[in-house]
Amino acid sequence: MKRVIVRGLQVVGVLVVAACAVRAYMVWDRSRDVLPEFTAVGPGPRAPVVDLTAGIVPGRTTLAEVQALTAKLGWTCSDTSMRGLMKLGREQAQAKMAEAEARGEDPDAVSGASRAHYVSKKEQNPQVQWNCEKVDLSALDGAVFKEPGKSGYALFIFDSAALPLRYVVTSRKFFSQKQTLAIYEAEVARFTAALGPSTSTMGKPDMTEGEKIFARRNPVNHVWDFADRRATVGVMNMGPERGIDVREVFEVPWPVVVTPPGT
Repeated sequence: MKRVIVRGLQVVGVLVVAACAVRAYMVWDRSRDVLPEFTAVGPGPRAPVVDLTAGIVPGRTTLAEVQALTAKLGWTCSDTSMRGLMKLGREQAQAKMAEAEARGEDPDAVSGASRAHYVSKKEQNPQVQWNCEKVDLSALDGAVFKEPGKSGYALFIFDSAALPLRYVVTSRKFFSQKQTLAIYEAEVARFTAALGPSTSTMGKPDMTEGEKIFARRNPVNHVWDFADRRATVGVMNMGPERGIDVREVFEVPWPVVVTPPGT
């Protein structure tokens, strides 16, 4: 009987070790970096080497440089990628469990406790989305939105924390048609001076007297397409309550591999 008990305990021990090993492997597998397949830069003209947004350049600027800049500007930013959001969820769940334990309560009974150590397979994607909302864009680029205190947002996307910037967008909302038109024309002129004439357009402002300049939900864009870069200046009227969105994008077009400018 004693031998049977010992053998049973050994089997249980082996199973526990195996279960722990499987769990450790699953955590490692789900949190490892799995980059998508990128394509080489195709034929066609390359974009000029330009700085359109306060020294932030796709293919050159690093995540550390962006984070240092946004910290210097006093912006509140966070990583809103799948990996970043899941990490935040775990940290929040673990904090709630620690608080419950400090009160003498069962930490496993806390709402969301199951997320405390859960790692999703979607976290294999190492993308970083450094998202800055309700920030003063006039501090980022004096040539763009010059009115201090007017909030907007900026988003910086990296294929991984180890790779240079792929995508940057800045966006602001206005509630005046004429002011939006002035901003839009100034930015189209600025991008044209840096990149040459746009390669395509979508829609256009309605200059008919008595009509709205930017019709609701009717996008107006200028696009500069190159083999290695894409830039966009666009306007979208979201209605009188939500305002008119003016955004600027400079990016390495997906899924082209991120390369230094000028290569």
